[in-house]
Amino acid sequence: EDATASATVTITPKAVTVTANDKSKVYGTKDPTLDATVAGTLGTDTVTYTTSRVAGENVGKYTITPAGEATQGNYSVTYATGTLTITKAPAEQNAVTAGDYNKPYDAKAHGITASSAVTDGTTLYYSTDNATWSETAPTWTDVTAAQTVYVKAVNANYEDATASATVTITPKAVT
Repeated sequence: EDATASATVTITPKAVTVTANDKSKVYGTKDPTLDATVAGTLGTDTVTYTTSRVAGENVGKYTITPAGEATQGNYSVTYATGTLTITKAPAEQNAVTAGDYNKPYDAKAHGITASSAVTDGTTLYYSTDNATWSETAPTWTDVTAAQTVYVKAVNANYEDATASATVTITPKAVT
């Protein structure tokens, strides 16, 4: 007599991981192309996904998220995030301009003039020793030899920019 049997063959989807690639850019520049690495597909098979990132343009870290269908043909797809790191722009982009003061004594307080190229978010700090900094610009009233004042522009999105200028108050001519 002939014997027959039956069996069930089950093919389960193969695990595939789509991992967003870490990227970086300098503050104020265009985003790099966001992409991902796919691990686990066979032969020339592909899976479909999109990438997006958390909104924001300031210096910091932002999550890049790949997304797509969990089941794609013969594959069960999981997704892993990456990071976009935005670094500070060079100091030259937030340059400091400092102007000297050199005039005769007039019984008034005088200091240097200073400004930075980027006013939004920039704080100017002043120092007479290039070590101790204050938001208050130093001034002199009496006759003085050249006093150097250092200026530093600090902004979270730029490297610190520096400059210096001098204050000189000469004797007033009296007849």
